[in-house]
Amino acid sequence: MPAHGALAGEVVLGRYRLVRRIGAGGMGVVYLAHDEQLEREVAVKRVAVELDPDGRGEREAIAAARLSHPGIVALYESGRDDDAVYLVSELVRGRTLAELIAAGDLSDRDVVRIGVTLCDALEHAHARGVIHRDVKPSNIICPETPEDGGAVAKLTDFGIARMADGDVLTRTGDVIGTLAYMAPEQARGQRLSGAADVYALGVVLYEGLSGVNPIRA
Repeated sequence: MPAHGALAGEVVLGRYRLVRRIGAGGMGVVYLAHDEQLEREVAVKRVAVELDPDGRGEREAIAAARLSHPGIVALYESGRDDDAVYLVSELVRGRTLAELIAAGDLSDRDVVRIGVTLCDALEHAHARGVIHRDVKPSNIICPETPEDGGAVAKLTDFGIARMADGDVLTRTGDVIGTLAYMAPEQARGQRLSGAADVYALGVVLYEGLSGVNPIRA
């Protein structure tokens, strides 16, 4: 079924054959795809131009390209055509943290391990001038079978990230993010630091341990 103009079987960026839709959000659709050059499966996020007048899809690629950490979904490539921007990333097979919380499938030890991984991932991002601004359970993927020494959780979706060095994806004064995980200064539209991500992660971990979001409770 077409989604934002893309069809299963279509080849984008000259090498990635879209297989099936595996996710969607406000800015785009994510597909399982086959890299016909390197013979591997990847995830391709397609952001239609008409849904992204501010160019956040391309800026998401700029933010993600600064990062290389086992706790962050790796970006392989980005590109565009007349209709859309494409972000090609590693394919992580697993469930989101939101799904695991809803199913009650997390032990306290699981939550602690996830928290340690994500603290390290955020430290990596902040040290490179990237503030995520939308840390929440649905933006965290937990692999089904982490590789030896691999991360037990991976942060994804840098679509509204902000560059701490001044290259911003949205203007100061804009209130963008998810209210149930948003730091007070973010809700007020103030300029942010990495502390906003740490606040959001604290809310996420509380929810992971208790099953209840403290803001919504």
